[in-house]
Amino acid sequence: MIRSSIIENAYFSSSHDGDIKKVLKEIKSDANFAEMKQTHSSEVKIINNEGLYNSDGIETNTQDLPLVVRVADCIPILMKSENLISAVHAGWRGINNSIFEKSLKNHNIKTLKISIGPHAKECCYEVKEDLKLLFPLSTLELNGKYYLNLRKRIKDFCVEENIELEVFQECTICDDNYYSYRNTATSNRQFGIIWQ
Repeated sequence: MIRSSIIENAYFSSSHDGDIKKVLKEIKSDANFAEMKQTHSSEVKIINNEGLYNSDGIETNTQDLPLVVRVADCIPILMKSENLISAVHAGWRGINNSIFEKSLKNHNIKTLKISIGPHAKECCYEVKEDLKLLFPLSTLELNGKYYLNLRKRIKDFCVEENIELEVFQECTICDDNYYSYRNTATSNRQFGIIWQ
């Protein structure tokens, strides 16, 4: 388990930490939480209660309600500004369909902090030419192969807007401590968790 150094009550689990109830029990006393039925959409919902939501981003100003994002190569994004928190699932489809920008809509940018957990990094995230064409500024070419830096748009935006950003260095593809759909087509996921 790794803990955000810039957002209080924000954590990212590994493949060794167990299921969501075990993880929540370890970092928080109760196990009520809100999560998403993630479909690589760009849907972001404001929520007030525990449960399962059809979206790839959820946000709340409800106290003591953990938000959970499940990933196994996609980017888990946790955000906090003033009284609002968000958990966002961002794969290449979501990034291409502006889920990150949509998730900013209700935040106060001036007080926003963003933490990006372990995900598929450009060291290992090989893509075909179709994604190179979709993300020309985020794709590296090495020995005739293309590698995608999925978080580049997010990082560039944070630099431009002077938003405090934390990016964990672990790559889910080459680090055995994390589930990787790309490596094993696993149905297991690790979690990003945030509450206020």
